[in-house]
Amino acid sequence: MGRLIEIYDVNEFSRVRGIPDAAVTDTVRANIARLDEIHELEKLLREIMYDPTETPHGPTEIADILTSHIHILGEKRLAAFVLKGRGSQKVRSRDVTHQFLKLRTIAGLGAMIFVAVGHIQDDAQRDFVQSAHDAGCDYLIINAHQCARLLIAYDKICPQDGTPFDEKGVCLAGHNLDDGIPLNMTVREKVRYRIHRQEDISHAGAKRYSARVILDQHYPKDVIRDFIQRLTEELRNSRYYRNDQAKEHWGATPAHVVWLFIGYGTEDIENCNWACQTCWIDPHLPENMQPTRLDGNDRIGDIQIAWNDQYDGVKDFIEEHSTGKDEFLEQLCRIKSPMIGLGDKAIDLFTRYQHDTLSETSLISEMQSLQGNADTLYRDSGNLPFPPSDCKDYDQVCQSIFARIHNMFLFFSENGVKKWEKPRRDWLMQNTIRGYLEDLQRLDFEERKIH
Repeated sequence: MGRLIEIYDVNEFSRVRGIPDAAVTDTVRANIARLDEIHELEKLLREIMYDPTETPHGPTEIADILTSHIHILGEKRLAAFVLKGRGSQKVRSRDVTHQFLKLRTIAGLGAMIFVAVGHIQDDAQRDFVQSAHDAGCDYLIINAHQCARLLIAYDKICPQDGTPFDEKGVCLAGHNLDDGIPLNMTVREKVRYRIHRQEDISHAGAKRYSARVILDQHYPKDVIRDFIQRLTEELRNSRYYRNDQAKEHWGATPAHVVWLFIGYGTEDIENCNWACQTCWIDPHLPENMQPTRLDGNDRIGDIQIAWNDQYDGVKDFIEEHSTGKDEFLEQLCRIKSPMIGLGDKAIDLFTRYQHDTLSETSLISEMQSLQGNADTLYRDSGNLPFPPSDCKDYDQVCQSIFARIHNMFLFFSENGVKKWEKPRRDWLMQNTIRGYLEDLQRLDFEERKIH
């Protein structure tokens, strides 16, 4: 405790990640600075935290908001807010220090949060930080810009002009709040999910499970967090084993490590674009048996959670660079046919060299003369669109073939001749040809699957 936290470390404020800095225009910033401290700023923050409790304001007031409806990185905290609205366009130390000092008297305080829509002077920031350190609690400063992002994220103010929405969803300028798409979920409804794949990756020192999970993308984060906790517990007690040896070794022992990889569809699983990853490690597991811990941005007890802030961006990128089956196969075949032709030519040259009908000097010369074509085609293969789901295995085999052919010419390039002695170079070529021929057999099988 006693550390500076980010605004999105507060779970109740996590949606702020989705609002870019550029969303806060000069107009929005100007109207944020006009928010009334009690009737607007405090009211809107309480709505975001689902804390309707109002405390009386007066000389005996300790904090503008004192709430236990806050979680920081998954841990419930008692948090005290100091708010400064439109009456304090410049927030100086002498205006707020007395409030900071009062916060230090609150027993069990876990976080101090300072929110101001005016300009926060350096001396006010200094005294706030010092007070938080003295109290031994985490602290957060939310300036006007961050406050605007937060209120936009939770649909409390109009993103066009920064004025609050009324009960009918209309701002002062007459803009309407987008109703979005209504979703009806029964409060006690069981979370729908599918384990796409569960793996037993235990070793002699620890029983470990990994699961790829598909969830409905419309579940809110608090529902997903509760689901993570329950599924982790279920997998801890799983009796699935990859073989009889592992079953005999671990029996009914609960798992020591559980990883979850959560996506919103099979496309996320295929592209490893996780909505979040989680890791639970038994705190009693010896340190030398523990895997590398997940560098998460949230946690539930001993479960570390890494929410993927780039999920939407990656999904958009994949969709933008994907194409239909006909277009993908057409582009792939433009590379595959000449590339395989180069591979067959390289094998023919090397076979003649092995049978002493072609000198090593001539082999190297011939290979180097064709290397430019191989380089160009291999580079083009890396710029293909993402394949449709039913072509992924076919594409994977093709990419393996392209890489092997490119390596054939690499061994006899100017750098390759300098790097590898003749026996080593010949062995590498023989091994690559063997893998290439195996890939060609796989290619026939995968090609039959896609038609």
